[in-house]
Amino acid sequence: MKIRRRRNSTEKVMDRISVLPKTILHDILGRLPDKDAAKTSVLSKSWSETWFSFPVVAAWSKDFFNMPDLQLSPEDPLWLSRLDMFIGYVSKRLRRLHDQGLAVKELKLKMKYISDKMLVSHYHHLDEWIQMASESGVEVLGLHLALSLDKFYNLPLCLVEAKSLTTLVLTGGIRLDPAFLNHSLKFFSVRKLLFHSILLGDERVMEHFISHCPLVEYLTLIHCLPYKPSSVGDPPGSRAHYVKSLSLHGLQKLKQVDVQGIEEIYIDALNLENLRYAARIWDASKLNLSSYKNLRRLSLCFVRRADMWLLERLPKIPFLESLTLKDCSLSERINIPGPQLKFFKLLNCPNLKEVNIDAPNLLSCEYFGKDEPVISFRGISNQLEVNARIHMDHQDVDRLRQFIQNIEPQEVLTSLSLCIIPPYSIIESLATLPGSSSPPTIKHMQLCSFSPRQTQYFPVMNWLLSSCFPETISFSLNYSFNMREFMVYFYEMLMGSKKGECYCFSRGPECWWHGLKVVKITHLERTYENVEDLKAMLNALPFADNYEEEFISFTLELYADI
Repeated sequence: MKIRRRRNSTEKVMDRISVLPKTILHDILGRLPDKDAAKTSVLSKSWSETWFSFPVVAAWSKDFFNMPDLQLSPEDPLWLSRLDMFIGYVSKRLRRLHDQGLAVKELKLKMKYISDKMLVSHYHHLDEWIQMASESGVEVLGLHLALSLDKFYNLPLCLVEAKSLTTLVLTGGIRLDPAFLNHSLKFFSVRKLLFHSILLGDERVMEHFISHCPLVEYLTLIHCLPYKPSSVGDPPGSRAHYVKSLSLHGLQKLKQVDVQGIEEIYIDALNLENLRYAARIWDASKLNLSSYKNLRRLSLCFVRRADMWLLERLPKIPFLESLTLKDCSLSERINIPGPQLKFFKLLNCPNLKEVNIDAPNLLSCEYFGKDEPVISFRGISNQLEVNARIHMDHQDVDRLRQFIQNIEPQEVLTSLSLCIIPPYSIIESLATLPGSSSPPTIKHMQLCSFSPRQTQYFPVMNWLLSSCFPETISFSLNYSFNMREFMVYFYEMLMGSKKGECYCFSRGPECWWHGLKVVKITHLERTYENVEDLKAMLNALPFADNYEEEFISFTLELYADI
């Protein structure tokens, strides 16, 4: 009887929800993952009607195909049955909405896992789906296919009927046919446009398409390829190449642009606030805007002589708040002025010797690279935090201290993420590296490295602490680094149980870091003090195997003047 009462109670709650207005029920479904939203159709007749009137049609091929299915031949009966289920599901949902005159607000199809195996004869279903969605007032259309130069899907001209379209996302093996050039497109409602790795039947067709979206606010164009089907005897893909130039005019509402893989680009957009431009690996690239006055965020990637481009244009960008230079070729010495600059990233730009930053309002600076340039800051804010990430190999034993000393003033260096690349042979040979003089202090060091062999524990530890004094040091728990034994050794050395291993006790003078103690250990915001058995504590923790790194942090204090 108790079980029966609980069932009735649950059913009453469901009945109360079911009588809510359809708009509220649709809002509930819209907040659920697509797969879970679909499951509500079996709860009751009322929920089934709610589901089939839900104006969002979304299907992901991985929900219909198991991973082993994807390895099957496209002629295999099981593979074909899975494909029929996918096609039948989308067709049924769209047909029901279309035939009842109901709106289709969103159509999102993710078919990357299956589109490259689908026969061209199946593509007519995509045409029908886009036709029905266009006639039903679709606002968001997302189509994701696998990139293939041998087999692609021609976007149908019926898309021009989608007058209510606000968002269009196309990725993969989709081709904009040159026939679009002969049509007067009227996408006056489009606010967001994203083309990623699509094919262009004519290089002009993308520019033509965008120019007929006059109110677009967010534009993303990534590695789109002008492509004509190969003639007999042509190697596969031989007729594909990157877009050489793009000129956009009259886009007065445009706020954000992300363009990658286009050699020359001109943008006429007075209200542009956010621009990311990635050239083709140091090609001779040209980037010009009609106006820079409203630009707030700028990111340049693979741009040749990016510092010369900035030298000319930074005075024209008075309100720039965020600047990122990634994989750009630069002069050995660069200057970064920015009265309003708050965030600056300098990532993997080689051959730098000196970086001078004059940005009094700068809050964050991030550096990643293989060089040790002098990085100096003028008129700094007391809120400035500098975070650095460097990779070091076995030949860089002197570089760590040099890199830290090259930050001027040194106290702004908030954290240093260090990855040491094996082998450690040269570090091991420096077991007698003198550690008597106190090195520069940094607030935090994060160590993401493959664990050294046990015989290398002391040389690596001595090298680290002879190069810098980290107020806290964090060790990655990722299983691929396997650093737990090294953590235990590091801890026990500082807490005194292994002091006798250090050469300074027999040769002197005593290393400065023997006065260091671990005063607390932190893991996932929990703090531990006076840990007696760190090894047992670590063994009780699961290995982190995800991209969200977990760390164990030691807070260090110097208890004696050496």
